[in-house]
Amino acid sequence: MRVFSLIVLLVLSGVFSVASGESIYAIQGDVLYRADINSGEWSELSESWEGTELLTAFSGSMYAIQGDVLYRIDRDGSWTELSESWEGAIALTAGDHWLYVVQNNMIYRVDPDDGSWEGVPGDYAGTTHIAWCDGELMVLQNGSLYRTDPVTGDYIELPSSYTGTTAVAATSNAFFAIQGDILYKVNPRTGDYENLGGGYDGATEMAASGNYVYCEWNGSLWKTNARTGEYESLGSSWDGTTALCVF
Repeated sequence: MRVFSLIVLLVLSGVFSVASGESIYAIQGDVLYRADINSGEWSELSESWEGTELLTAFSGSMYAIQGDVLYRIDRDGSWTELSESWEGAIALTAGDHWLYVVQNNMIYRVDPDDGSWEGVPGDYAGTTHIAWCDGELMVLQNGSLYRTDPVTGDYIELPSSYTGTTAVAATSNAFFAIQGDILYKVNPRTGDYENLGGGYDGATEMAASGNYVYCEWNGSLWKTNARTGEYESLGSSWDGTTALCVF
C-alpha cells in the first residue's frame, strides 16, 4: 500500500484537482482515494470502506453502498448515512435527480437527499449493470441492453449481445461497455457501436466523463480517449480497486 512520503506532493495534487474541476475517486481496500485526472497523482481521503463495490457521483457528491448502508460522501471524504436495507445490491448509478440501485431483481429509484426509495416498474431479473445516459436508464439484463424510462418502466431493446460484459459507464451522450477484451462506445438511441480497442480483458471498474473513459486494469489506472481509443497509464499500485467514479 502507499506510503505518504511527500506532504508537498499531496497538497499540490489536491490543488490541481480542484483547479481542473474533476478528479477520479477510487476505493482500494479500506481507503477512499482521490486521483488527478491528468497525472494520476493521488491523496487519501478517508478509511473504513472495506468491501465497498458500488460508487457513483451525482450533483457534487459521491454515493456508495457498503453492506446494508447507503452513504453520501463529500469531496473531502466525509460521509453521511442515508438509509439501510441495501444488502445484496449489485449495481448503482445516478441521473435526473435520482439514484438507481439494482437489488433482488428490482431497480429502485432513490432520493439522494434522504435515501428513501420507490421501485421502477418492471421485472429486472438477470440485470447485471446499469448506467444513466441521454436522459434514461441503460439496463444490461440477460446479455441484452435496454434503454429504459425510469418512471414508467417502458423500454426499447437495443441491438447486439452484451453477454460477458464486465464493466459499463456512460456520459450524457455515450454508453461504454467492456466485453471480453474490447472497450465499446455505444450510441444510446440506436445501439450502433464503435470498437475503441482491446487490452481490457477482466476490467471491472470503469467511469467516464467528457471525452474520456477511466478504468482499473491489471493494477494500473488507465485513461482512454473516447474519440480515438488512444490510452495512457495514470500510474500503477491500483490493484484491488473495488469501486471507481469521476466528477
